[in-house]
Amino acid sequence: LMLPELEKEIAISILNECCMEEQKFLRKLGGKLYDKLEETLSELKSKYDLYIVSNCQDGYIQSFLDFHSFGQMFKDFEMSGRTGKTKGENIQLVISRNHIDKAVYVGDTQGDFDAAKSAGIPFVFAEYGFGSVDNCIYSINEISSLPNLLKRII
Repeated sequence: LMLPELEKEIAISILNECCMEEQKFLRKLGGKLYDKLEETLSELKSKYDLYIVSNCQDGYIQSFLDFHSFGQMFKDFEMSGRTGKTKGENIQLVISRNHIDKAVYVGDTQGDFDAAKSAGIPFVFAEYGFGSVDNCIYSINEISSLPNLLKRII
């Protein structure tokens, strides 16, 4: 728990306020995008339906998509902050809700790998991200490599 010296309700209130401020910042200034992200998303969208599943708070994905005008790139998204579910459960929720028969999850942490495994779908490790993954079969070192790799996986 963050801020363990405070009562739980006060700590949660402070965390919620920080999240709201973070979303305001993201809506105003956006985030740093990976090189060739927009072009790669456009290429992927021409062949596949795209979705986002994250452990973030409700509003974070919406703020990011709004600022960068990426809303049209993604068919659906889900987050733990909205459902209270794990990432693996949210992957399964998006798959079920959208009647998806083939899916791949791209992530950059062991938790992402574990979530994809629990959802029963292949995982692609984004080596350029924030974490590391053990025993990964598929990986990319830049986002623009994803379309060619997906041709082999799907």
